[in-house]
Amino acid sequence: MNRIMVVDDEAIQRRVLGKMMREALPDGEVMEAGNGMAALELARMHDFDMVITDIRMPIMDGFGFIEYMKEIAPDCKIIILSGYRYFEYAQRAIQLGAFDYLLKPIKEESIAQLLRKVKEIILKEKQQNIEQENMKRQLDSNLNVYYEHLLQEWILGNATTGAQLQEIQQQYSLGMYGAVFVTRLVELHEEPLSAERMEEIRGLMPDQYLTPIGFNGKVLSFFPPEDKRIIITVMTDDNPVSLMNSLNESIHNYCRQLSERYNLYVTVGVGDVGSDFYLSAAKSYREALEAAEFRYFLTCDQVIYYRELAGRMKPMHYDFLKAAGLFKDCIRAMKTELIIQHTDEVFHRALEEGLPYPKQWQKSIVYLIYNIATVIKDFLSEEDYRSTLAEIEKRITACATFLDCKKEFLDILQQIMAILQSCRTRKHETIVERCIGYIDNHYMEDLSLDSAAQQFFFSPNYLSKILKDHLGVSFTKYLTEIRLKKAIQMLENGDMKVYEIAGKVGFKDDKYFYRVFKARFGSTPDDYRKNNALKE
Repeated sequence: MNRIMVVDDEAIQRRVLGKMMREALPDGEVMEAGNGMAALELARMHDFDMVITDIRMPIMDGFGFIEYMKEIAPDCKIIILSGYRYFEYAQRAIQLGAFDYLLKPIKEESIAQLLRKVKEIILKEKQQNIEQENMKRQLDSNLNVYYEHLLQEWILGNATTGAQLQEIQQQYSLGMYGAVFVTRLVELHEEPLSAERMEEIRGLMPDQYLTPIGFNGKVLSFFPPEDKRIIITVMTDDNPVSLMNSLNESIHNYCRQLSERYNLYVTVGVGDVGSDFYLSAAKSYREALEAAEFRYFLTCDQVIYYRELAGRMKPMHYDFLKAAGLFKDCIRAMKTELIIQHTDEVFHRALEEGLPYPKQWQKSIVYLIYNIATVIKDFLSEEDYRSTLAEIEKRITACATFLDCKKEFLDILQQIMAILQSCRTRKHETIVERCIGYIDNHYMEDLSLDSAAQQFFFSPNYLSKILKDHLGVSFTKYLTEIRLKKAIQMLENGDMKVYEIAGKVGFKDDKYFYRVFKARFGSTPDDYRKNNALKE
């Protein structure tokens, strides 16, 4: 206990009682009053845990004080002072709400005992209040969960029994006409929205819709269980004109404020207004959800009305296999400009006759890329190929808009082209290495471009091209260089006849060997041998 008041018109008795209280409660505050009126003035300025009051006092007696005190501080414990001959006064005071009474004269042990009793009662009552408050909060929470679940089931079309619809009507008193709109939230930065901020956003929604226009209907907002980035809002009124005006005037203002305040992309899909809304709510919700998805194409529109969108939605009918063939040809030929051109055509044609369903479009683009990616299938392991396809699908389905999808599509095709080019380069390097090894081992034979190409199952032109690209010289010139190097070694390290050396290094005609040698080194093989011998 923190504060006690002693009320008695006899000053000596009041001071003695106050002194006893202070000694029994050294950490508390004890205040005094000479009558009921003065005590009430103190009670209006301070909170008291306990009051000890006499009954017979001037100006306002104890009975009047108790009645007023119960109105000012109903939890305060009031103890009355009573003599034996005034015991009937004590009975009446208790009937008025007094907690207990003390008999005069008062003893110190009685005061200590009373304080302990009152303190225990106060602590017990506080604990009971806490428990009751917790139970109330838990009950309110359970009810909120129950009613939110009931709303979700209703909007999803699952709460169709008369009893469920009646319970919704009793709880929320919705209007006859209504519409559902869906708010999609996307952060502009990587940091996700916290649960507290999401609850704050949800709490703002009704105010944002009602405040600007003084809407008198009913607004309810809640999260669907499967996606906390979506807020479902039900807006109803008995006046359809008022409802339509509210939908048109307030949603744009709401989107702007929500975007600016929380740094979000906000998209609102609005379903059609329906009569007999308890039965048409699920239809309006499906329309709102579908409208919100079309922000994928309508990137400049924050608010999308299903009634305006319905005539523009068209299923896709497009031959992606033909497009895949064109893209594969461009990738094989490494034609980046043509890839960009064909991409522009494909994405433009998709919107010529209307807006395809976003998910259908994404699946079609994934299917198109899967067909294009077959150009690299033979160059990758099965595991790497499957991993590449999985990553492609992930990138396309993660695109938030049609323009993002187009950019990602081009990036993926350029990646496929880079993989093909890299694989080709590695393959050509392997072929060149094998061809060089073959020439080094068979230079002395009757070797030609045709015979070498036959060894590797390539056309002569293809083999000639990759050798020229990697070595910088033709097949014939490289073969001649190898033969001449071997001839030089034989001239420097032996006394074999020149015509014999020519045959050993693959020249059938020694006269031709002489001409080639002189054209390469500026002297005949014989002169080269003599000059080399003189140097030694």
